[in-house]
Amino acid sequence: MLFKILVLILVLIAVYYIFFNKSSKKKSKKVDKNKKKEINSETMLACTKCNVYVSAKDAIIKDGKYYCSEECASKD
Repeated sequence: MLFKILVLILVLIAVYYIFFNKSSKKKSKKVDKNKKKEINSETMLACTKCNVYVSAKDAIIKDGKYYCSEECASKD
């Protein structure tokens, strides 16, 4: 009888982790996606090469990295 109760508890724990734990991971991913969308033209970004801050509208994006000028973008 005790063995059956332990097996039932283990099954319930497994079901919890399979169904409910995934939903909390998905929520955290959704928050990360929303943070990426928050970059607007007033946001200051650091140049990957020289660490000078430049506004998002003036930044040059190359290979997913932000640069302050064409000179820094071509050096990398």
